[in-house]
Amino acid sequence: MNNRFNIRVGCENVRNAIFLILLNTISSITLYSQQSMTSSTRPYGVSIGLEKNRLKSGDSSTVVIDGVPIYLWHRGCGPTALGMLIGYYDTHGLSDLFDGDGSFQSNDINEAIASTEHYNNYSLPIDTFPNLKNDKSELGGAHKANSIADFMETSQSKKLNYWGWSWSKMVESSFIEYINMKNSSYRVFGVYEYFSDSTSWGVFTTEIDNNRPVVLLVDSDGDGNTDHFVTGIGYDKKDKTYAIYDTWDKKIHWYYWREISDNYSWGIYGFNVLKFQFKINTKMNPSNGGIVYGESVYDFNQNATITAEATDDYVFLNWTDNGEIVSVYSHYSFSVKKNRELVANFVLESTLNNKSKFVISPNPVTDILRIEIKGKNQEFNFEIINSRGMIIYKANINGRTTIQTSWFVPGIYLLKFENDDVSYVEKIIKK
Repeated sequence: MNNRFNIRVGCENVRNAIFLILLNTISSITLYSQQSMTSSTRPYGVSIGLEKNRLKSGDSSTVVIDGVPIYLWHRGCGPTALGMLIGYYDTHGLSDLFDGDGSFQSNDINEAIASTEHYNNYSLPIDTFPNLKNDKSELGGAHKANSIADFMETSQSKKLNYWGWSWSKMVESSFIEYINMKNSSYRVFGVYEYFSDSTSWGVFTTEIDNNRPVVLLVDSDGDGNTDHFVTGIGYDKKDKTYAIYDTWDKKIHWYYWREISDNYSWGIYGFNVLKFQFKINTKMNPSNGGIVYGESVYDFNQNATITAEATDDYVFLNWTDNGEIVSVYSHYSFSVKKNRELVANFVLESTLNNKSKFVISPNPVTDILRIEIKGKNQEFNFEIINSRGMIIYKANINGRTTIQTSWFVPGIYLLKFENDDVSYVEKIIKK
């Protein structure tokens, strides 16, 4: 039988017996949801993973997201694993996702993962497989959802969840509903990636490369059934292994990337790709000064590049965000972490003085000197002159230029720009 069909659920009452009969009846149909079944401590005999140091300096095969907070199992591995993912975003620019500091597991964080009301209404009475006990999801009188576990329907007897159990199909919706509760202006969505030899590794590594944790559902004990949610934070392409926080301790654990099976432990059923997206808006000032490219919706941490091109008689001046200059280059690249409205400012070329034609940065310079010449068809004889009056660099330049300066001796240098119409000299300092 395909491993996706194996759902380890049981109960002595009639309703669950009927449920199991139905499962057997439809065993030829793919079931697109699986459960977690573990508790607050690592079960006896469950592997702690590969005992290797995978964080060696300079090891380019290993990628681990820095700054993912580590939370221990709190009233369910599903809400805890998702809590770590949300905690990462809370501590990396979206600071309104938790009431407290998301970098460590305080009482505020525990309440966000699974509140006291959640515990009282759904966890109690505590039940363990196969003896499912009715809670307020069936008896009525439950509180309004206020934590991740509420939205995930963790421990709810109505959903055939024992104490701490959750269904995989609820991870995405709980992420979306919890974020909407905290800040409805955020654009969020999710995609479920079932394990596939051909695609899932690429999807997983792309998310990690872009500093976006994922929530994986695994079979930790190797019996062919899903049982545990974990937070995916890294990979090693050398031996195709994945790194997780497992909700049971505060260590990084490594396992081989492979499908769920009853032949080995820590096989993967699938994982949730959960994303924040932000809108980058652009406008021109003046509106007839030019055109811009790159306005779009981007994922959190995705690299965006916006470009400004001046129309006839105008030259690009700078990009501003809420009136603050963020770039003097017409091509502006940045990592997206929030909604932004960027303004491309243009000026009439006839109003530029010589100094305004040349954008030189950084100054002082260490390794790379960047030069942008504003205006159209502006070619210059360019020289760099050291403090002894010697020309150490010479070229014809226009538009944008980068110059390697790491070999320059520290000191003061003159940059000389000259053509038939303009002669201009700028001083820089080499560190």
